[in-house]
Order: sequence, then C-alpha cells, then structure tokens
Amino acid sequence: MTDLTGSARADRAAARATGVGIGFLTLMIVWLVGARVTEQIWGPPSSAVVALVISVVAGMLAAIISSRRLLRRQLLEMSRQDSRP
Repeated sequence: MTDLTGSARADRAAARATGVGIGFLTLMIVWLVGARVTEQIWGPPSSAVVALVISVVAGMLAAIISSRRLLRRQLLEMSRQDSRP
C-alpha cells in the first residue's frame, strides 16, 4: 500500500474526478460540434458515428491529460510542503 495520508488520497481522488468531468465536458462539446461538421462532409448516416468516435477519443485524451496535470500539481505541492522546515 502507499503511505499517503487521508487528505492526500482525497486530493488525488478529487484530481481524478475533476479530470473525468473535464473529459465528459470535452466529449459533449466535440460531439455537438463534430456532428454538425461531419454532417456537412459525409452525410447523415455515417456522420453521427464519425462524430461519436472522434468525441470519445477527444474526451478520453482530455480526461487523461487533465488528470495527470492535476495529479502532478498536487504531488508538487505536497513535496514543497514536506521540504519546509
């Protein structure tokens, strides 16, 4: 197991949850915009599938990147607090 305190675990869980929320928000926005754009390019039957695939990929990437960024920031703040006398 890790030697994280309860507060540190809560901060890590909050960072991951925030990253997932950002990913869902990205998915919704990309799907709405992507559906309109792909409808103009490919037409109705396949445009929805293409927009969905693009939005899922974009949402997953946004969730992973933002979660890592928030976790890195949280770990950096923890290390700064530990190094203070």
